[in-house]
Amino acid sequence: MALYIGIMSGTSLDGIDVALVSIEGDNTLPIIRCRAARTTPFSSALLTDLQQMMIQPVQHVAHVGAVQNQLAHEYALAVNQLLHDTQFDASDIHAIGCHGQTIWHAPDADSPYSIQLNNAALLAANTGIAVIDNFRAKDLALQGQGAPLVPAFHHALLHDLHSDRDDSHDQQTRAVINIGGIANVTLLPAQGLITDVLGFDTGPGNTLLDTWCLHHTGQTYDKDGEWGASGNVDNALLQQMLSDPYFAIAGPKSSGREYFNRDWVLHHIMAICADDLAPCDVQATLVQLTAHTIARSLHHAKNETAPQSIADSQWIICGGGAHNPYLMLALKALAPSKTHVIDMQTLGIDSDALEAMAFAWLAFCYEHRLRANLPHVTGAQRPVILGSKTQHD
Repeated sequence: MALYIGIMSGTSLDGIDVALVSIEGDNTLPIIRCRAARTTPFSSALLTDLQQMMIQPVQHVAHVGAVQNQLAHEYALAVNQLLHDTQFDASDIHAIGCHGQTIWHAPDADSPYSIQLNNAALLAANTGIAVIDNFRAKDLALQGQGAPLVPAFHHALLHDLHSDRDDSHDQQTRAVINIGGIANVTLLPAQGLITDVLGFDTGPGNTLLDTWCLHHTGQTYDKDGEWGASGNVDNALLQQMLSDPYFAIAGPKSSGREYFNRDWVLHHIMAICADDLAPCDVQATLVQLTAHTIARSLHHAKNETAPQSIADSQWIICGGGAHNPYLMLALKALAPSKTHVIDMQTLGIDSDALEAMAFAWLAFCYEHRLRANLPHVTGAQRPVILGSKTQHD
């Protein structure tokens, strides 16, 4: 058994997720277990800086360097606190897999790139653990989207859970729906191989909800979805937003805050001359936008080896969106009648730690020279070993 730590801070900017993960058994389909996890809020100054970078991407390089170093310091504090809490020593950990903080994702640029802030050397020095990061670059270099990278992990994580469930689930396609800042889905066909796995970003998850809530209420997110639930859905605005060309693009595709942001919302509000809409009505409509784009993507998705629709399936919800009851109700209302909608917690897996676990697993893949991207998911020319390693000494 080997121990890895994964670090994830996503586009929702709701904190630093750190997971201690044990991995044992077969390299291609190991047994992956989360031993401990914690979420540490960003310091207020760092949060403000990161929010500003995502809104105004043109920054002085000196400021970028300072923010990157502060981020690495806060990553290290979160790791060291997890080690303290679990009474493990840095020498017990094989490596840290760190996603870094995405501030700009441009896979469709003339020269594609994706920028994740992190100072791997500083993180390694402050934890005493080797760091593996820069996971998206090789996939992008091979004409892929560099995202999503979690579908292969979902396959590795969930492959051994069939024996613990009712046999009927063996015959179901399972959709893992991760609702972070951006929502993405992984389709795991019944008894399928890794080559049958599909995955793609569906569009905004929490990013528009959080941005709109912050602007109008001063709160960083809509707790329990209560503010959105107090509003009325405006169908004209919903249909206008759903007409955005992004939602008609077939995968591979990915996106981020550089596309889905407050200006995007205001553009669609102005397109239907609805600038008198109550902010809570817009929030309610944005909840429906997230739910509809997820449901539509799943409805149209086909498994390459089993071309039937995935109506009779299991939807497994994870990420911050799983804590929004109003959003969960909207998803359940849109799910086909034979679909079972459950939280990842139902499977005994910490939903909030899932993405951090994924990057611990990606570090494991790097160490074992396993090609962890899925070209039919990202669009890359071929499978590659993802990441770069920085030793702590």
